[in-house]
Amino acid sequence: MLSGLRRAVRSRLGADQPRLGADDRGVTLAELMVSMILTTILGTMAVLFFVGSSSAGYKSVLTNQNSGDARLTLDSWTSMLRVAGWLDPSIKADRFEEVTSTKIVFYANLGNRATNVSGSFTAPAATTKIALMLRVSNTSTGVGQLIEVVFEPDNTTVRSVRQLGFNAKATAGLPVFQPYSRIGSALDLTQLGCLNGTTPTPGLCLQSGQPGSGMPDPSIGAGSLAVSSGNLRGNPAHNVDTALNQIGSVAIAFTALDPSNTSSMAFTSLASVSSGFPS
Repeated sequence: MLSGLRRAVRSRLGADQPRLGADDRGVTLAELMVSMILTTILGTMAVLFFVGSSSAGYKSVLTNQNSGDARLTLDSWTSMLRVAGWLDPSIKADRFEEVTSTKIVFYANLGNRATNVSGSFTAPAATTKIALMLRVSNTSTGVGQLIEVVFEPDNTTVRSVRQLGFNAKATAGLPVFQPYSRIGSALDLTQLGCLNGTTPTPGLCLQSGQPGSGMPDPSIGAGSLAVSSGNLRGNPAHNVDTALNQIGSVAIAFTALDPSNTSSMAFTSLASVSSGFPS
């Protein structure tokens, strides 16, 4: 029957028309299925490549931004520590109020940085109370946020709270803040110089609070940036006021992580604060 159909078609087309060959009869179902499968595979590969490239690019942007934030944080904190000043210059015993492995509370001459070009005398401004800290939000990894608190002249009212680093931790078990004495010796932060309520706690906490010192142990809540007084106080049984008075420099060390915690970069700096000691 098919042969008769082909002869009829050829006779109607004429002798000069080419004969219908096997290639002129379309594609089979199997060929169509193979073609669709190959097209699907190639399309999927293209989509996966595009998504992967976009994800890698986004991750690179976030990593660079996080590293940039960490670098700016280190510069800012080093600059503040370099102008650390006395709350009461007459006794020179209250420049540093608290130093633990993850927090430092001190007073700085932020208001005395401007240069007077008029030649007239300007009385020095009061020192500014500052708290710098790593707020650990994941106790299993030690990862948290780098936070800076600056107070108004009354040292109780908060002027600003800045979250400068969003994914940071201590570097290889080192303290984020390591104070050194005037002769360069590292001060022992494991000594029980603080009281957490009634419990002796490692750190250096000023025992003799001065008038006007403001909020003691400024702390940040776990779920917000609200600042309130913490529980750390000086330990009368382990007075470290002399050690705090002898701080001549502070090393800062922390590690910044990318959002997926797959890569990291360590940052370190040393701020000299040795000026202004009594002779």
